[in-house]
Amino acid sequence: MKFDSIKSRLVLMTLICVIGMAMLVISQHYFTQRLIGLNQQRDALLRMGQDLLQMRRHEKDFLLRHGTDYFDKFLQQSYLFKGRLTTLVPMFNEYRLPVADVESLSASMEAYSGVFQQVVSLQERIGLTQNDGLRGRISELEKVLNEGALSQDPLSRELLTNIQLATRNYQITQEGYYAKLMNEMTERLVADYRNSSTLDESLIQYREALLQLVDAFTTFGVTHNEGLRGEFRQSAHNVETQLKGVDTALKPMIEQQEGQVRIYSLSIAALTSIVLILVLIKSFATFHRAFVNFLTFFYRCKRQYQMIDTRKLGFAELKSLAELANEMVESKRDIEARLASVEAELATKKAS
Repeated sequence: MKFDSIKSRLVLMTLICVIGMAMLVISQHYFTQRLIGLNQQRDALLRMGQDLLQMRRHEKDFLLRHGTDYFDKFLQQSYLFKGRLTTLVPMFNEYRLPVADVESLSASMEAYSGVFQQVVSLQERIGLTQNDGLRGRISELEKVLNEGALSQDPLSRELLTNIQLATRNYQITQEGYYAKLMNEMTERLVADYRNSSTLDESLIQYREALLQLVDAFTTFGVTHNEGLRGEFRQSAHNVETQLKGVDTALKPMIEQQEGQVRIYSLSIAALTSIVLILVLIKSFATFHRAFVNFLTFFYRCKRQYQMIDTRKLGFAELKSLAELANEMVESKRDIEARLASVEAELATKKAS
């Protein structure tokens, strides 16, 4: 198709506009979808952060109130966290991000959940309430000893009371001083009444229960940074740190995609505008030159029979008009020549 007519130039400009707009729409749609996907993953990371905060909340509620329903809520929240985590793997593979970060985060979450389950199991062994586990067993044995023959001896009753007081203080403070005091007093009490078989059995069970309680609290952790509590707390910090690392790895990708959207959009718009402006300038110059040629032709046509050169006209429509104008000039020349010939004949006849 030759673009040597006004119609073809208009069609060309229309095509340029349509193609440019189509490319712009397609690129916007493509990158918008990619950005939507990345932002959805970023939103999943934010929700995972909220899940982790809820898990920490349920963890602290359990440690404070010893309610198993908090452990159930913890597990439900961890399942949501793991489900959102699995959605990150395809996206990390697609954008060639370090998948090891996601895998490490998953392993840390498994470790976090596993250690918390150990904490719950150990707390159940110690006793969720005063009447459960080792605490309940100790209370039962104390009741047996307080009602038995041991209570008849004032010295033994005083020693047993001191043991019970040390036991209560130890359960509240978990201080080693009270654990040592419990061990020494129960050892002395057992040594004093070793000859009584019935009493010895109750005392031995009581002493073993107290030792088991001390061992359980030691395993649990006397402070926040010791035992299972310290391991559990460190696991939670590892999950938080790695979650931030995954978010840090995803953030530059979102910024890069946003930058590409701007670059492609501006490039397509600029290219379309430049091509369209060039076509408009070319068309305007061609039209202006043809219009000037036509004006010159009409001015000269008034004085002399000069033909217009169609090769100097850029548009086919103007070339057609020029051909018609040239035919009109030829026709006018012929008419004037015949008129002059007739006038000459008439003048000759009159003279004769």
